[in-house]
Amino acid sequence: MTKTIHEWSKEAFFSKAQLYAEAMSEHNDSNWQFGLWSAFVLEMLVRAGVAATSPVLVAENKDWNNLLYALGNDPQKQKFIAKSAPVTELVIRAQDLCTDFTREHANFCTSHIARRNSEVHSGSLPFENLGSSAWLPMFYSVCSVLLEEIGENLESLFGSDIAEQAKEDIEALQDDTAKSVKSTISAHETVWSSKSDTEKEKLKKQAESISLRHYGHRIDCPSCGCTALVTGKAAGAPKRTVDDDGITERQLMKPESFQCVACGLKIAGYSKLLSAGLGDSYSSTSHYDALEYFNVDIDEHIRGMMEDDNNEPF
Repeated sequence: MTKTIHEWSKEAFFSKAQLYAEAMSEHNDSNWQFGLWSAFVLEMLVRAGVAATSPVLVAENKDWNNLLYALGNDPQKQKFIAKSAPVTELVIRAQDLCTDFTREHANFCTSHIARRNSEVHSGSLPFENLGSSAWLPMFYSVCSVLLEEIGENLESLFGSDIAEQAKEDIEALQDDTAKSVKSTISAHETVWSSKSDTEKEKLKKQAESISLRHYGHRIDCPSCGCTALVTGKAAGAPKRTVDDDGITERQLMKPESFQCVACGLKIAGYSKLLSAGLGDSYSSTSHYDALEYFNVDIDEHIRGMMEDDNNEPF
């Protein structure tokens, strides 16, 4: 006889987290839907982490019938609808129950789920302009802690490719040496402020003309505010769309280096970029016509058509 899994068990919550993680991975991390689905993933993992001790601890405790239900019994109360505790309460419980789940993790969970609530219960768009570097590394860190609590890992939730990126984000988050980059930015800012307005304007125009999109992702320099470039490496497979104009290929890029030709600021390494607030991934877009994309030699194609006659009688 097959044992029924309780809907408040760690297995049930983890299974649902996997579904949400799959939906999350269908979007780039710059997309608002990526952020929204991540909040759903996070809630399921918090619930799973608490349920790992006992499903009873997931129950809303104002009505003891919820506790009875969590134990696997059917309450006799009329019109009973089982209620679990609010996720904000479960975050507090997770602090006491889950190994390595710190107050910092709890604060992140509370704020990230608050964004989710704002998204679904108001007209605001909290995930629309939220750079991934501001939350994604901590999100993966919290996920890793909660997954370990229930005997799972990043690979079982996100798959090997995303898990590898997640581990890189976690390592970058924990890299204390990267925090020294802030003093480097401050030093370049001081030097920039000492320049004359004429020199600043000249360097600003120079940076604008040199820092082209063809070479990288254009952003404002944190030291001088001039146009600068971030370059990175491909993260995952490119996504292709086909329309009447040809084929568009979008590749998600993870930042690796930064350079500003105006003030001379250079930053190398993802952990330092993350610490500097420059760790947001970006999209590299390429457009091709069909012949170019599929490497079709039009002259050879025409010759082939002349040689073959598909209308001869059989």
